[in-house]
Amino acid sequence: MASVGATMQAINDACRSKGGHYATYSCQVVSWDDVSRGTVGGSLSCWGANITDTYLKSKSGAQLFTVRSDNWNEKLGVVSADEVAVVASRTGGALQPVTLRTVLQQMGAYGSYAGLEDQADLSNSALDSQCSIRFQTTFIPVEDGPDGRGKLEFATEAYNYNTMSDADPRNLVLLCTSQGMALQQDGSGAKKLFHHAVDEDGQIHRYWLEAEESRHQVGGEQRETDQERAEALARGKATSSVIGIRAMGQRFNVLMTIQVPLQQQAPMREGAFPVLAVDPALYTQWEYECAPACMDALSDDDCDMDCAPQLQCLERRCVPEVRCAVPTGQSSAARVSRGTEHDVWDGLSINSPKRNANEHVTVTVVIYNAVKGGVPTPEDVAAAIDDLENLYTACADSGRLADSKFDFMKEQLTVDDMIDIKSKLQFQPPVVDVLQHAVFPTA
Repeated sequence: MASVGATMQAINDACRSKGGHYATYSCQVVSWDDVSRGTVGGSLSCWGANITDTYLKSKSGAQLFTVRSDNWNEKLGVVSADEVAVVASRTGGALQPVTLRTVLQQMGAYGSYAGLEDQADLSNSALDSQCSIRFQTTFIPVEDGPDGRGKLEFATEAYNYNTMSDADPRNLVLLCTSQGMALQQDGSGAKKLFHHAVDEDGQIHRYWLEAEESRHQVGGEQRETDQERAEALARGKATSSVIGIRAMGQRFNVLMTIQVPLQQQAPMREGAFPVLAVDPALYTQWEYECAPACMDALSDDDCDMDCAPQLQCLERRCVPEVRCAVPTGQSSAARVSRGTEHDVWDGLSINSPKRNANEHVTVTVVIYNAVKGGVPTPEDVAAAIDDLENLYTACADSGRLADSKFDFMKEQLTVDDMIDIKSKLQFQPPVVDVLQHAVFPTA
């Protein structure tokens, strides 16, 4: 099995050498999956009123990655909640595709298992006509399990900068696969997002996700035979289904995360944490003088934000590449299924959330591929990116975050925003893992 670093290197090299739209994609170990980004003097900021860093980690703790457009000025699509399919079931009902608008309107019925009141409605007809959507892909290095199939267990982890309390989350988070929807929330610190299943006693069991190699090629939908589908169901694995936007067709290799912005009860600075002074000139100087240089450097994976040490967040930095030579392997669409059990969960800490009246839903679609025996070939990397490009083209509109068409998910950055963010970073900082923790160093 190739290392994650070698896999990232191969993908980045393939994107750069091919040029064109391929060169606008690269591997990111931290993905900025933001609901609402801030602006300073009309220019993009890396901060905002509702921003989330998302990581992908294996069950063993290894850092994984996604292949996506530039974090700073990311590529986005616009879709209506009517045009996003979610595989979900109401309490006691059948599992089937329904529109995101239906889920939002009947959130209580779909989320009562996690503690939501039955009549909860988190829809907003005006806001839900414009949802931002981002498409990403990844190649998960796998090795054979006991049954001879290459697989790896993993989970996503989300760190929202604008909330510090589980009792007052900034977003309700829907984790969606072709095996169903798991309802969760952001809050204190970072949150791992797991698959859910409810037993006969109503207990909620949380499960790791599993990426397993398949017979299907990279890029496009997965059309299964009846025999293949029956065999996957017999093993308790995911089968292909309509999910995401219409152009995605039927897939089993999709993990879709939907953030539904909530109205918080009170600003973070009025809570139990001290008020922190932030000089507005500090972040304004950084946004104007340092941000452009870092923005250019992002495409080179060599960003240095030392010009703003007091506001520097290690999670919004680039990670240097690892250089090594490995053979190419065999890639395929990964079957994303429920893995082994993690724990039993008590459910949401809130039961009657209120929708934020000003913020739009954002959808993040990650398309999973497995690679065994080496790194992905340039052809497979190109096929995965062509798939993303086709999906952006199929949206009602698409472009870059800096474009005026995405003003609906941007607002002027305020000093209050920065006070909240600095409090989060100081009192609930992201966990920084030790790199190469299992390897004894050499001189």
